Amino acid sequence: MATHDIDQLEAQGTLFASRRGEIAAGIYEAIRSCFAHWEALPNFDFEAAFKDYLDEAFEAPDRLGFDLATMRLIANLRNGHTAFADEWLWREHGAPIGFNATHDEAGWRVTKSAYSDIAPGTRLVRIDDQPIDEVASKLLVFVSGSSVREQRNRLFSKPFLFPPSFEIMTDDGSKRQINRGTELPEDGAATTGRWLEDERYLLTIPSFAQPHFEADAIELMKPLSDTVHLVIDVRGNSGGHTPNELVAALMPTRYRFWNHVTPASNALARAQGEPAYLVASEAKWIQPLDGAFKGKLTILIDSRTFSAAEDFVARFKDNKRAEIVGETTGGSSGQPYIRDLGDGIRLWVSAKRQIFPNGSSFEDLGIEPDTTTKWPPGADFGMLPI
Repeated sequence: MATHDIDQLEAQGTLFASRRGEIAAGIYEAIRSCFAHWEALPNFDFEAAFKDYLDEAFEAPDRLGFDLATMRLIANLRNGHTAFADEWLWREHGAPIGFNATHDEAGWRVTKSAYSDIAPGTRLVRIDDQPIDEVASKLLVFVSGSSVREQRNRLFSKPFLFPPSFEIMTDDGSKRQINRGTELPEDGAATTGRWLEDERYLLTIPSFAQPHFEADAIELMKPLSDTVHLVIDVRGNSGGHTPNELVAALMPTRYRFWNHVTPASNALARAQGEPAYLVASEAKWIQPLDGAFKGKLTILIDSRTFSAAEDFVARFKDNKRAEIVGETTGGSSGQPYIRDLGDGIRLWVSAKRQIFPNGSSFEDLGIEPDTTTKWPPGADFGMLPI
């Protein structure tokens, strides 16, 4: 068969055995050499899981089945910065749902919607006449996350796990047919600032995915005097690039980052059957810069505060520079090793396990707030998502 014929078949959803073997070998090598979180999986037999994965991956009838088998394997690693993605899967099966939802103490709640009759805050109870928790439990095996909470927060952002058409029921008994293909409205995400009463200034940073989010926050802070009570909202901020310059601009006292460990090995050790060892690095104190903001500081967090946004919050939690208010954060960060497996297929493997400078665990636990009050007395934070 000509090469272009093979390429065309694979683009249409067929992955030949040789290609599946190549991808599987790359995944095995990357995980074995780079994954930094075996400590969190004391009873997990990766070799046995990988053998089961090979059976499922090679028996899968098409590329969709292969991708799902691979996602199941990666989800077994229980890490929010270790993931598998295939551009083909999104292109062929990624028609959007039209809403997003998360899980809290009261159940499943819509956080964003393109439908006028499904408002944010709507509670979901059933999907296709099944309790939504039962549906979710079957789908979460394909979703990467350092905790079940994080997996639930990500579930509805994986539209290919849902059928093209399905029915939802809300807690008031209303039913609604969902035909996938409706895009969520654009966020128009931008760092914004506005004055509250009593010399409080609210700085909302929705993301650190691009440098301008951090740069705009620093610019908005420049006119503020040290008499201002600055409130920084990073709820729903899923991270991106760690905002070191913003941290420095807010720290009039010394501060430090995470402790971390990363795996290392050598050829002789591997030849002798020795496991990879962990190289530990302790956080070093960083001295403050002249001109850093000295005013009172409050930081708002929630369960969707994640990754680089947690890197941002952690330093203020450690040195008690700010009051941290809201919900416990997502609990996952760490530099991923990115393996390009070709044809739009990529693997992310977390190569660093981060630990609080005092030695307490962070991964899958998150950063706890100092105060769990969602709306501090007298504060008007507006209709912001919780």
